[in-house]
Amino acid sequence: MKRRWLFLALALLTAVLAAEEGMFMINGLTPKMVADMKKLGFQLDAKDIWDGQGNGLAAAVVSFGGGTGSFVSAKGLIITNHHVAFGAVQRQSTPEHNYIREGFLAESPAQEIPAPGYTVYVLTAMDDVTPLFARARDPNLTPLQRYQQVDKISKRLITTNEQRRGVECRISQYYGGKLFIMLTYLKIRDIRIVYVPPRSIGEYGGEVDNWMWPRHTGDFSFLRAYVGPDGLPADFAPENVPFTPTRFLRIAQDNLQENAFTMIMGFPGRTERWYSAAEVGNDVTFNYPQRIKLLEEWIALLEEVSQASELVKIKNAGVLKGLYNTIKNSRGMLEGLQKTGLYEKKLAAEKKLLEKVSADANLKKLYGSVIPEMNQLNEEVRAQAAIATVTRYLLTRGCYLMSWALNLNKWAIERQKPNMERDTGFMERDFAPAKERQKVAQRALDIPTDKKVLAFFIAKLAELPKSGLANVFDLEIARQAGVDRQAKVAAFVEGLYAGSRLAELDFRLKMLDSDQKTLYAQNDAFINLARRLQVEMDLLEEKQKTIAGRQLLLKPLYTDLLMKANPGKNYYPDANGTMRFSYGQVKGYSPRDAICYSPFTTLKGVIEKDSGQDPFDLDPRLSAVYQAGDYQRYVVPGLNDVPVNFITTNDSTGGNSGSPVLNGKGELVGVLFDGNYEALSSDFFFQPDITRSIHVDIRYVLFVTEMVNKADNVLRELAGE
Repeated sequence: MKRRWLFLALALLTAVLAAEEGMFMINGLTPKMVADMKKLGFQLDAKDIWDGQGNGLAAAVVSFGGGTGSFVSAKGLIITNHHVAFGAVQRQSTPEHNYIREGFLAESPAQEIPAPGYTVYVLTAMDDVTPLFARARDPNLTPLQRYQQVDKISKRLITTNEQRRGVECRISQYYGGKLFIMLTYLKIRDIRIVYVPPRSIGEYGGEVDNWMWPRHTGDFSFLRAYVGPDGLPADFAPENVPFTPTRFLRIAQDNLQENAFTMIMGFPGRTERWYSAAEVGNDVTFNYPQRIKLLEEWIALLEEVSQASELVKIKNAGVLKGLYNTIKNSRGMLEGLQKTGLYEKKLAAEKKLLEKVSADANLKKLYGSVIPEMNQLNEEVRAQAAIATVTRYLLTRGCYLMSWALNLNKWAIERQKPNMERDTGFMERDFAPAKERQKVAQRALDIPTDKKVLAFFIAKLAELPKSGLANVFDLEIARQAGVDRQAKVAAFVEGLYAGSRLAELDFRLKMLDSDQKTLYAQNDAFINLARRLQVEMDLLEEKQKTIAGRQLLLKPLYTDLLMKANPGKNYYPDANGTMRFSYGQVKGYSPRDAICYSPFTTLKGVIEKDSGQDPFDLDPRLSAVYQAGDYQRYVVPGLNDVPVNFITTNDSTGGNSGSPVLNGKGELVGVLFDGNYEALSSDFFFQPDITRSIHVDIRYVLFVTEMVNKADNVLRELAGE
């Protein structure tokens, strides 16, 4: 009976595993899962996915540190999404050569151009290091001490295991800190652009169609990984050679059909299926509404300033694309959470669970205080949320010069410490990437835009309950001349930029490598402001570390409670940016009454949407191909047309963009690029009837590559020639 009541209570707390649900760790495929997959069409074994030695199909899948790709040739050719490669194309674009609009094709390796800021991570090992973190579980530690202990152990492990050239290690937590895994990656730093279709194909439908189905988007691109002549990772150099992967994916020869088995591997960023009611409540009642309002205003500002010129539009394109994606995702999340009433359901379920735990002496001793303490902790998280959101955007993403000033000041402070005592992100291993980020960001800097964004976020900060950060700005603004606050803010902003050299890349690189005395001797206006802000930044960071330290103790207990309440289930951990595996089928869905979506879209639908106006201004070359009709070899029986996009029941989320979609033989049938709007809240609670992943069909990739862009060299390489 106990098991029964616990199961009923938890049915609303965490999804019961369905056939297609689950972003599984690639070393966690059980015999039962394999047997279930074989019934659906899987023709391989678990070791064919990952054998524990860095082999298997997983060796062909790579991370871009925010997106996914996969090797598709023995010469380091990578297929990913157009939107994953967008940043590289944007940074290489000019008004004279607008690769965002026109696309790019290198007809030979000599014509391939660098992808600024892009790094490829190839997973080579996964090691369970949980026992080494035992001391961090000491209940006598303060929350801040616990956080620091985990940080100290992590840095020691990473430093010890990064002795080989080109290797990067990371410690990832699963189940809220119940499990610690050290992941070892080969870090390839020389990435080049091979072929990107024009935006009117790669982003066809734009924000109108983003997160929607039906979809008709050619969201694919090709990049290439290069290494030094010795085969090891190296910075960009003319003498570098294409990387030879241990495994690459082959293009499927059989036609993909409805109900066919599919599997994906990729690097999903974050899900919240282990969230407590209080955590969901914070998102529903505050985090998403606040974020949506802020992003609406920020987007409007950037759209306005981007009208100044084609160059400014190009510079702001990357940030705008990311903000549009985030706001639509946030709207879908909020809408889905409200529609399902997940917060209220979790509250009710947790109430029943608490009653039953209180009635069981053993459970009460182990877990009686867990949910109440998590509720209390999340009140503190809620109190910090507003200032944390605005600060994160203002000081790290919103304004380039402000973020650079804080970063340079922090580097000067941390450089005084022994390497192992520095804050994470400011160790010697982090210096070269920090320099590269400075160079990449320079390409997107537009001073008039930067000034307006800084003034915008100062205003946002002033709208919040008073904080130390706001007080620093208020004191500075009060000293300015002007008839009102708006005039004073404008004078303050102008004075900062007039008194700073941080817009100069060479100056920043020199300061990045300097000590505090040299940095402060420059008397740079932004650096001086950063020094005054640093005290408040440190206090805010300490609060956040303390909260994280409390979560490190409570979260594992919470997941233990859920697992013990319903034993025997294959509970997968929430996504955390590490490689995951999911399986499913090609299948349509019905989002609302009397609406039923089929699983494939076709070329006919692409043509039907063509209005000649953005975002449905189709590349005229594709229209010409359609009119000529000379593409019959790409027409699929049953559809009687060229397949463009398809949907599957595979479980995925942000970060999976670019993930390879494979058939039961392990052959490439598509590239994942999105999820459906109706089920965005599946990040919190999987909804098998409507949750779908959206993919570009590999047959459409080949069709566009051959018929529109005449990229014969890419086709030959994909064919193994």
